[in-house]
Amino acid sequence: MDAVADAAKPRIRWGLILAVWTAYGLFNSAQQHLSYSLSGSTPPPWWVSFLLQMPFAYVWALATPGILWLGRRFPLERGRWVTSLAVHIAVSLTIVFLLDVVYAFHANNLLPRAERPVFAWALQIFVVWVFGDGLLYWMVLSVGTVVDQQRRFRERQLAASQLETQLAQADLQALKMQLHPHFLFNALHTIGSLVRTDDRETAVRVVAGLGDLLRRLLEDASQQEVPLREELEFIRNYLDIEQVRFRDRLKVTIEAEPEVLDAKVPHLILQPLVENAIRHGIAPYLWAGHLLVTARRYEDRVQILVRDDGPGAGNGEGETTRPGIGLTNTRNRLNRLYGNDYELDVSNAPDGGLEARIAIPFRLAAAEWEGDR
Repeated sequence: MDAVADAAKPRIRWGLILAVWTAYGLFNSAQQHLSYSLSGSTPPPWWVSFLLQMPFAYVWALATPGILWLGRRFPLERGRWVTSLAVHIAVSLTIVFLLDVVYAFHANNLLPRAERPVFAWALQIFVVWVFGDGLLYWMVLSVGTVVDQQRRFRERQLAASQLETQLAQADLQALKMQLHPHFLFNALHTIGSLVRTDDRETAVRVVAGLGDLLRRLLEDASQQEVPLREELEFIRNYLDIEQVRFRDRLKVTIEAEPEVLDAKVPHLILQPLVENAIRHGIAPYLWAGHLLVTARRYEDRVQILVRDDGPGAGNGEGETTRPGIGLTNTRNRLNRLYGNDYELDVSNAPDGGLEARIAIPFRLAAAEWEGDR
């Protein structure tokens, strides 16, 4: 399809050029016919005005691709505008004079008047109409320059967009590489402990859960966004294994409003927040900790909260010292996916503990998700 579209572009450009110059020739034909009538002279037949002006217009049409090429070859830009300006002035004057010679020769054969010397008449026409006809050259040159600038701007935008996509994909892969060693080490350690204590049933459950997590990571390897319900399911499986490791020291509550379950969220957006809460708010302490994950819709945004009930961070007055590589990576991903249209705040909760809040645009992903199942 792209090859067909690329092959059609030259035909479209030529069609547009011919259409514009045909309209110009028809306008000049009508103008010439009308000027004879208004001056009181007997106007020549309409077809004579038409035959005089249309070849003139189509010569401009043939010259247009060359003018556009010259505009790209000699752009009027800083550092070379003097040379380019001299080239364009010389070429425009040459084209106008040659066209005037063609017009003078053609008019001698069509108009009912005594023949004039072609060169002398062409020179007279050139002196009278050099600025008007020369303006056509500069109009074509200006339009071509604007079109080329817009094309280059779109190409830069496309390149920037592709770079942002590649960077976001790299961030996602970096996050997965960070998840693998931390989580795998802890999970394997848990499995080893269960085997040593002869708790084979739980060990099998952890192995199955770990396998399911790894399968999901591989299946969604290139997906930047997934439905929230899928992300919550991944986190539940992740926390199931963590709860086996921490036993009664980890209590989990996950709450999500039904209307946000099919909203698009970045893949693995919750994992670094949950890992941060467990590592700093629960793991270092002997008492039981509570991890809360909530999701709701507020106006046109999805709001996600991850909170632990540990001692918080810093001096307990809102200062935050916890964020590390995972949270920095998360912020970079959000920035590349949503620009400035997102929020990520990590701070001490009013009633103790640390909370991370994310707000992103609400966009449904139900149709895409159901189509992938």
